[in-house]
Parts: sequence; C-alpha cells; structure tokens
Amino acid sequence: MPVTLLKEKLMEDIASLPEKKIKDVIDFVEYLKLKEDDWFIAFVNKRSSIAKKQRRAGRKFTKLEDLQKEYR
Repeated sequence: MPVTLLKEKLMEDIASLPEKKIKDVIDFVEYLKLKEDDWFIAFVNKRSSIAKKQRRAGRKFTKLEDLQKEYR
C-alpha cells in the first residue's frame, strides 16, 4: 500500500477515536521516535543492568511507574 494511502487511513482511524485514545496514539508515536535516540538506548541499557543486579541480589524490580517518573 502506498505511503500516502497509509497516512490517509491512519488519519481517518485516529479521527474516529475518543480524545484519550488520540493522546495514547500521540504518546506511542513519540515513543517510536524516541526509542531510536542514543541517549534513550543508553538509559534503557543502564536500567536493565541495574535490574539484573537487583534480581541477582534478591531484590524486587523497580515498578514501571517509578521508571516513568525517572524518565520524565
């Protein structure tokens, strides 16, 4: 399917969503852009390393909410 048609379909699908879902779509698009940035990859690798060390030490993993607070 050509890119133009894909974009049109996406816009139509988004237009039919409630406001909350539109915000979720925007957040997801931002995430897709973000996950390609070197600093984000380094951040994820650092947090993964910390989580592995904590797991080996018998500690609990950091909650998703806490990770999100640290990221923002």
